[in-house]
Formats: sequence, structure tokens, C-alpha cells
Amino acid sequence: MNTSVDRYLRKPIVIGNIEVGREPNSLALAVQGSVACVCNTEDSTLSLIDTIALRVSAVMRLPIQPLAVVIDPSGTRAYVSGMGKPLVVVVDIATHNIIGEIAASEGYALALNAKGDRVYINDNRQVCVVDPLAGKPLGCFDTGSLTSAAVLSRDGRLFFCDYLHHELKAMNTASGEIATVLSLPEPFEELALDPEGHFGYVPYRTPAGVVAKIDLSSYDVVDLLPVPALPHGFILSPDGRLACCCSAAERSVSFIDTGTWQVVSRFKAGQYLQSPVFSADGRRVYLCDSSGNAVWVIALG
Repeated sequence: MNTSVDRYLRKPIVIGNIEVGREPNSLALAVQGSVACVCNTEDSTLSLIDTIALRVSAVMRLPIQPLAVVIDPSGTRAYVSGMGKPLVVVVDIATHNIIGEIAASEGYALALNAKGDRVYINDNRQVCVVDPLAGKPLGCFDTGSLTSAAVLSRDGRLFFCDYLHHELKAMNTASGEIATVLSLPEPFEELALDPEGHFGYVPYRTPAGVVAKIDLSSYDVVDLLPVPALPHGFILSPDGRLACCCSAAERSVSFIDTGTWQVVSRFKAGQYLQSPVFSADGRRVYLCDSSGNAVWVIALG
């Protein structure tokens, strides 16, 4: 038995099934504090969850149909984008108030830099950059049609996926230059980084059940790893020892020991679990049930 993940090997325990708004599609956890923000797309609301009490503490009506949310490093502000209006909505978490609306673009994915002074918005055809502290847009960069994701590395590369051409692209956030860094044989919509930012993991959106492991210094595929069919919502724990992967084919969630690449636990819950997020200590996973209008909270150890 690999002792590196001993504390995860107990059967995952559901400790929360929290009713939220209609069609929750994504969520963010505050690194500082005890709040989760959940985007409820269909009813244009943001649910704020108290992660200690495991209950909804507030529901906010938004001027957009939210699809993506990030929380600033201090845990005091949330930035939300979505469909309907080309805005980034700024939320004061403590007061549950909207304190700003920044003109930018519609947004299907968001990334926030470590300093909290740049938000990157992917609207599937361009990446727009805003300064959330000054409340102003800084510019937009064409990415081509049907691009997804917005994943920011420690060294300032913003990665996104070109679904049509099966390409991984990277934007130099200092210069705005965008380059295709890798072409792959299958379509993909997302990328996960390991905690050190040395490797990226790309789940192919196919029934074969494959994740490509990519060396981000050379952009070489160094391994093809098995996962359940039609994988999505692939993420790694904060210590990198555990991967979480949802399966659209099985309607399941798997936890994988990244040292041995063995599934250490697999379970089914809800109607359609997606968009998993690990807590900062790696002991919980929060998942949106987009068809069941709930957030599931899973204790791992």
C-alpha cells in the first residue's frame, strides 16, 4: 500500500448536501475565511455557503447568468462572470453586496493572479484582462472560436484550450502574446496544473478515458493515464498526491493516487456532479450537482 495517500483511503463520507439555486455550474472557495461562492446559472444568483456550518448564508441576485467565479486572496471579494451582459461583477463577501460592475466581456472561465490585481476572462473567442482594484478593463486578445478554460501558472502563463483544433494555447500575461504550444490527437476542454506548476493534465473528452500528462517546460506529452470514460472536472489536491475526476459516462467521481495512478475510491452521488474544488487542507472536496441544484461536500480523511 502506498502510504503517501493513507489518509485518503477511507471511504469518502458525504458530510453535506446543500441546496442552492438552479443549475449550479461552478464554485470557488476562499483561501482565507470559511465561505464558498456558487454560480447558479439558470436563476442568475450567487449562493454563499458557510463552509463551517455547511449551509447557505446568503443568496445574491446578479445582473448576469453566472458561469465562473474567483475569490481574491484576502477572501473579501468575489469576481463573477457569465452570460447576458459583458461584465465582471464585483461582490463584497462580508456584506453580500454588489460593489462594482466592470465592463469587459461575457465570461465562461476566470483566472485571478496571486496579487489579486488582474482578472482574466475567457469568453470562448477572446481573453479580456481587467484590473479589479481600479475597476477598469485593460484590453482583449483574440483566441479563435470555441476556446475554453483559463488556467494561470505561477510564472505568468495563461493556458486555454482550443476544442476545435485540439490545441493547447498559452498567453504571456506580461506581453499579451498568444502561442499554440501543443497539438493533441483528441478534443479537450480543460487543463489542471500540479501544485508546483511543472506538469499539466488534459482529460480527453472521449469515451476512451485518457488524461494526457504534459511537461510544461518542453510541452511534451510524458504519459497517457487511464481515467473513467468521458472525464471532466479533473483537479489535483493541494499536495498533488490525489487527483479527483468526474465521469459523464458513469456519473461517478473517482479519487486517484497520483503516485501509483490507482483509483483509491469511486462513488456516485447526486444527479450530475461537476466542477470539484479541494479545500486548502485537502481534506474536503466540494462539487456542484448541476441537475440536482445542490452542492455536495465530501470528507476525505
